[in-house]
Amino acid sequence: MQQNEKRKRIRNVIEIVIIAVLCALTVVLDFLPIPYLKDEFRNRMLGKIIQQSCGIAAGILLMLRLNIKLFGRPQKLLYLIPCMLVAIDNFQFSAYFQGEMQLVRTAPLDFILFSGYCLTVGLFEECIFRGVIFSILAGLLPNNKKGLVLSLITSSLVFGLAHLLNGFSLATLLQVGYTTLTGALFGFCLIKTKNIFCCAMVHSVYNFCGLLFDKQMLGSGVEFDLGTILTMVIVCVSVGVFLLIKLILYKEEERVVLYEKLGVRAIKEPKESTKSEE
Repeated sequence: MQQNEKRKRIRNVIEIVIIAVLCALTVVLDFLPIPYLKDEFRNRMLGKIIQQSCGIAAGILLMLRLNIKLFGRPQKLLYLIPCMLVAIDNFQFSAYFQGEMQLVRTAPLDFILFSGYCLTVGLFEECIFRGVIFSILAGLLPNNKKGLVLSLITSSLVFGLAHLLNGFSLATLLQVGYTTLTGALFGFCLIKTKNIFCCAMVHSVYNFCGLLFDKQMLGSGVEFDLGTILTMVIVCVSVGVFLLIKLILYKEEERVVLYEKLGVRAIKEPKESTKSEE
């Protein structure tokens, strides 16, 4: 028995050390330029993929240690449709079809690296903000629907405020605003599908559509014309109202299942005993 306990302690120490090393690598690689490839863009994309992959590994291991089980078979996949609609609508359709945006880099390797970058960023951020932070908040806040909503709002705010690390400016403040809203979208996706990879997929598509024509990526620059803005507003408001209604109607039984997957004891509160009949 003592030997088993000793092995368990050693295993715990090893797991903690591995997670700490992966977290340190994630931070260090973000500031340490390593010349993997000669081409500046390809080198930057590959560097980000490697750095984010370290963060993904750390996030998944941390989720497993916290008994967070968001890796199983996804549920209610139809709710991916409105979430994915918002993600795809992040593409500037009107500006593109009017010829206001063009691709500058068209080599297959550039496209593959850019896609890999979007995928790893999406998975890394979802593991941290929806996988770890959302689950921890759910365990700390009241074990009921109100606590669930507060966990969703708070984790979305943390996600949005984290973008202040990009530097303080008007553009960054706007980014904090819309990333808070998209964080709520990804959080809703988690609440319904109960699968972290579904959230990561929506997040990755959102990034891909929004960044494809960015000057830092593959394009000549992103243009937000009137048609693009109107389309985004209509789609986002429509989907937002739909998701809000579904959140209001969220059933207690479904919350209990979700909390069990989040590693939170989700036992229903005992109902008040009914008055005895006279």
